[in-house]
Amino acid sequence: MKKIFTLIAAALITMGVNAQTESYKAIILDGDNIKLAPEFAAVIDADNNATNVADGKSIVTINTTNMTLEAVGGATIADKKDPEDPTLNLGQDLTPGAVISEENHTYEIASVGSWNPIQWKNGNNKLDINDGQGTKLYFAMGTGNPYVKMFCEELYEEGPDGPTPTGKYRAKYEYYVPGGQVMPLVGLYYKFTPKVSGKLKVQIWANKGNRHTYVIDDATKEAVKYLAEGYINGQRANSTTPVIDPETGEQKLDNQGNPVWEQYQVYFTPEQIDSIHRAVQCVAEEQPDGTIIYTEKDPLYGPYIIAGGNQAFWGWITFDVEAGKNYWLFQDSSQVGFGGFDFNTGDEPGPQGNNLNEIVAAASETGGEVVINLDAKGVYTMNAPISRKNLTIAGVEGANAKINMEMGACFSPNTNLVLKNVDIDAAATSEPLIKLNETPIESSINAEGGYYIIENIEISNSNLSNVSQIINDNNVKYCVHNMLVDNCVVSLNASSKKTVFDFSKQGFINNLTVENSTFYNKGADQDYFVRYNNSGRCDRAGFKEEGNSINYENNTFYNVAKEGQWGNYSGFAGRNTSFWVMKKNIFVDCGNGQICRRYLGGRDNQATATFEDNTYWFNGAPEDTGNYDNSGTAIQSDPQLTDPANGDFTPKGEEQLAKQTGDPRWLADAISDLTTTVDDANAPVYNLAGQRVSPSTKGILIKNGKKFVNR
Repeated sequence: MKKIFTLIAAALITMGVNAQTESYKAIILDGDNIKLAPEFAAVIDADNNATNVADGKSIVTINTTNMTLEAVGGATIADKKDPEDPTLNLGQDLTPGAVISEENHTYEIASVGSWNPIQWKNGNNKLDINDGQGTKLYFAMGTGNPYVKMFCEELYEEGPDGPTPTGKYRAKYEYYVPGGQVMPLVGLYYKFTPKVSGKLKVQIWANKGNRHTYVIDDATKEAVKYLAEGYINGQRANSTTPVIDPETGEQKLDNQGNPVWEQYQVYFTPEQIDSIHRAVQCVAEEQPDGTIIYTEKDPLYGPYIIAGGNQAFWGWITFDVEAGKNYWLFQDSSQVGFGGFDFNTGDEPGPQGNNLNEIVAAASETGGEVVINLDAKGVYTMNAPISRKNLTIAGVEGANAKINMEMGACFSPNTNLVLKNVDIDAAATSEPLIKLNETPIESSINAEGGYYIIENIEISNSNLSNVSQIINDNNVKYCVHNMLVDNCVVSLNASSKKTVFDFSKQGFINNLTVENSTFYNKGADQDYFVRYNNSGRCDRAGFKEEGNSINYENNTFYNVAKEGQWGNYSGFAGRNTSFWVMKKNIFVDCGNGQICRRYLGGRDNQATATFEDNTYWFNGAPEDTGNYDNSGTAIQSDPQLTDPANGDFTPKGEEQLAKQTGDPRWLADAISDLTTTVDDANAPVYNLAGQRVSPSTKGILIKNGKKFVNR
């Protein structure tokens, strides 16, 4: 059953009666200066000491339209110094009272001699992410452990006769327990009070992953579940950029002779954080049906350890909030750094936000086919692979949503995938747009040739910027039954030679169709536009009766695989089950001047090939089509693209205009006054932006190269 989720972009947009997204930053960047936000700066002196201390607290109040936040800092007990030698520490400056536990050397506190000042300052920033976006995380830090009770503890040291009292004392704390009736009214904590319901995403620094990070509902005194995402200290991965040895000019090798790559900080999605948590904090028990149940080793405290280990966490926690309730955020035995928050308000808490990984993860729990409907002109981010099965990501026709792919992001399907009405920028990732999942579905394998079948991949009505590859088989024996690229503009911008449709390792696409689209290259040249493993062909994947095909219609290609090959797939060549359709395309400086030959796999006079009105223009001259395109319709003149170096592919060539060839979006203005003798009643319809639209769309439209008003 198909499940449809409508998602809202994290921008100031309408989501309901009083719905909006509002943000607060605890740190303000002024050029190279890092400053606390005005609410914090107003209560500290030049040494970052709080000037508003009352009852042992410094309270910073922050108000936005729909949220009140109290950041509460507390004092810590000062150390007691030797008056004759101030470098010697005599324990903390407190006096013990009655014995509470002789065995544990614990006493009541008779008095506290002196306190350290309460402070608010910037600290524990995360600056070395190297995600290609220049992301840096900054935090406001307060003081004080948020304890429930405090005692006095004598320090002992080992002597010849066993543990010996030192006469030095330190504070011993009793910390909050989930479900307890007493809140930590001292120490550092943050109390959020929303005026409307919604989803709160808080940027935090958590000292050591094995500390307990709580969000407590003040009404129930119970801990609230949250999703965590971000960076764990020390968790880094290799990029695709080699480390160059300055002496040799070659890639540096480690002591074992392995190549050395530049590294970046790994961003962990909520799913990945949860996986780390399960591995460290849970016991896995396999059930008779093969499913695995994870049980917390520590049911009371374990769920509130973000990941595990002894490493700090920089990132975000997200949880639902209800209007009028108080939510306390703190670590029981340390201090939480606070970077700010994003509050997506709405009538009810829900899967709102702009992180596409989170949105898809929330939808994944339902099972079945899922359609994610993105907001008109919404802006979203991807920071890791998305591998949800049977997934459609859909923006609004004519008002595409924008998706920014960060380092490591890609779509990683092993079943159907549809992307439509989206503008994707892949400049920050070296991954392909689509990198087929390394774990195929075993039940999808076909008997004939052992291919894992993916039925459908579609990219339509979209703009793809700075893509290194459209798709890569990831060295798995996949056969994509049908793949369509329709009404798209694709800029290729890889740092090294790539293949645009790359199934060279194991697989192939049985039927590939590219239509009404533009491909152009801004980076390193391509080895191939399309390359399949040579064993790939229809009968080996179960499609013998259907055959296999490669189809290009009404496209404009510029500077793609200029010194490479347009196609390489020996399994298709010369077979009567292979079908080729190439109509009304414009190729400029592509395929090393051998588009036709390579398109047909090197076999001329193909009876199953159809050519019509194509332009093959290479280095200022027409390509010799030989007996490959033997239709006699090849256009032998310069298409005169207006300014291809700057992304304007409007043709001015008379023959191209007369025959309406190339991507129709560039014909919209060029042939608006052209009179044609025959109109195609079934021709596609475009708006003035060159985007393909429904024939029922109202307004000024273009069909058969002519403008008309559809009322």
